[in-house]
Amino acid sequence: MSRMKGGLVAVLALGALAVGCGSDDEPAATTQASRAAAAAPSLAGTYERMLTRADIERTDDMRDESTPEQEKPQPGPLELELSGGTLRLTDRGADLTIRQDFSATDDGALRIGAYQAPEEGSFCGPDVSQTASYRWKLTGDVLALEAQQDECADRDSSLSGEWRRR
Repeated sequence: MSRMKGGLVAVLALGALAVGCGSDDEPAATTQASRAAAAAPSLAGTYERMLTRADIERTDDMRDESTPEQEKPQPGPLELELSGGTLRLTDRGADLTIRQDFSATDDGALRIGAYQAPEEGSFCGPDVSQTASYRWKLTGDVLALEAQQDECADRDSSLSGEWRRR
């Protein structure tokens, strides 16, 4: 019996070590985000569309311009690049580029995460959530994005709509 206890203790100790072992090279959240982004490789690319006055007015009821440096976007040409877990939106008319983390899955879910360089550009002020969720559908060279949950009116105005791959 004491021999069995000793063997059982050894097995439990080895099991605990195996569970505790792992690579410190990459945090689990990063690994999951990388897998999710890799799950939808068809999205990778550069797209363009025109931001219209109707796009901006559609989100007016959720817009808060109480922060002095926040302004409503202006209609004009936009460029969207999705690559390596980075969503990069460039407003050509304002000469502004905004970068955020993103992940996407093959079933049409797109999650937007933290700003990568908020000091260079952001959609909304610090009181508005950085994260958002969208649905995506790619038909030929046209990427359709639709906000599912986004508290930021400017990001919703800019991203929701049809984008043509360049």
